[in-house]
Amino acid sequence: MTDHDHLSTLISPLITQFQSKSVLIVGETAQNCYQNDSKAQLQSLQSPFHIDQLATLQAIDLAIVSEVTDILTKSEATQWLGTLRNRYTAHIILISDSDTSTQQDWQLNDYLALGMRQVKTTGRHQLFVYALESYQRKKDWLNSKHWANPERFDKHRW
Repeated sequence: MTDHDHLSTLISPLITQFQSKSVLIVGETAQNCYQNDSKAQLQSLQSPFHIDQLATLQAIDLAIVSEVTDILTKSEATQWLGTLRNRYTAHIILISDSDTSTQQDWQLNDYLALGMRQVKTTGRHQLFVYALESYQRKKDWLNSKHWANPERFDKHRW
């Protein structure tokens, strides 16, 4: 089993989980690992990666990204991934080459700072996922029951 086949088996359930109608494929490894689903509308970007490329995108459900953390400097890659996450998609699957990204000074905390969680580490690649719905857990106090004490209106003066 090749490395791309192994990554494909790891990515497949994530793609199913996100139920994507539109998918952005970024990078050669992502292209090789993505198994085409005829239902999804595909867009793709190839290197060299620039922040200006993202301006041509429409909103997408899922982005499968590779080589960004390997090719770009750490600050450029952080800006590129942050822009993609904040403006264009609610779900990102990031495939990172362990050796090359380490040379670019990427550490686990850098991925976590982007709101990603590590799913799996294979021999050569690391797999990270960002999902907006699981980015921050809902707090039990953040609801109308505990907000502004409406039952105390007209009873006490603060």
